[in-house]
Amino acid sequence: MPTEPQNPLPNSDQALVRTVKAAALVAALLLGGGTLGYHLLEGWPLFDAFYMTVITLSTVGYGEVRPLSMQGRMLSILLILGGVGTLGYALGATTEFFAHGGWEAARRRRWMKHSLATIKNHTIVCGYGRLGRAVVAVLRQNGHPVVVVDRDPIALDKAPEDDGLLHVAGNAQDDDVLIAAGVTRARALVAAVDSDAANVFLTLSARELNPDILLYGKADDPKSLQKLERAGANHVFSPAAVAGHRVGWQIVQPDVTDLLDIATRRGEYELKIEELRVGDLLQSGGTTLRDTKLWGAPEVLIVAVKHPDGSVEFPPSAEMRVTREDRIVVLGRSGSTAKLR
Repeated sequence: MPTEPQNPLPNSDQALVRTVKAAALVAALLLGGGTLGYHLLEGWPLFDAFYMTVITLSTVGYGEVRPLSMQGRMLSILLILGGVGTLGYALGATTEFFAHGGWEAARRRRWMKHSLATIKNHTIVCGYGRLGRAVVAVLRQNGHPVVVVDRDPIALDKAPEDDGLLHVAGNAQDDDVLIAAGVTRARALVAAVDSDAANVFLTLSARELNPDILLYGKADDPKSLQKLERAGANHVFSPAAVAGHRVGWQIVQPDVTDLLDIATRRGEYELKIEELRVGDLLQSGGTTLRDTKLWGAPEVLIVAVKHPDGSVEFPPSAEMRVTREDRIVVLGRSGSTAKLR
């Protein structure tokens, strides 16, 4: 069974962790060895032996708990010579660990592990290049949960604008990496790594792991689009073709293109296009489009109705029969549909 990969720490953090662990181990051995030595050599109770060990290692100068034999004094000398430097080194390493954010990094990793184990109905974006970043930005702006998968853990960890972004560092073609990203519980996956062949293989793997997931596949070569579809992708796209199509329509029909830009760009205008589930809007006992809260709303225009089988009704009529799983595409002012819901 595939195992969950661990996001590796940067080399500096790994070195600090190793240093702190080694210093803590040596300090524990000195405390334990000194306590046991005073107990066996001098016949002291364990607490007195432990107390003597602590004040010897810390060089506080409280004096001997009880008179020491020659063997006990030799043990004190060894503890002072070996312990003072070790404890100082341990203290310095621990201070450096906290100063470099080691504790905060460990806390983030625990939060990341727990979040990845419980997230569901999310979108996995494989490949955190320019395209992946753009997709993630739109998803997060609209409140959709997202997990990023990329080979480079440092690029993921050092993106200040993506603080709190769930991610898995690893090869998206590996099943264990996809499982760690929650592919079996995900709603959708975007295959946007830098190789068409890798995107095809990734699509095959994701479809096998989750037959119900929505798959979006990227291909730089338009000839690879059919391969992505045969691999199981629901939607395929070529960034160059999309950009060319967009520029062409901007030249041919600039006003229409500008209107679509207004409706799909967030934060600059009030107009937006949304896709809403009928079940969230249908009045009790209703069966037609007229029975939804959208029909007749002054700030909302119903553009189309999309059925679960993929068919689209355009333009829709008031008496069109709808089911709770149908989806309505609307054009309206930002926030108006949220009020209706």
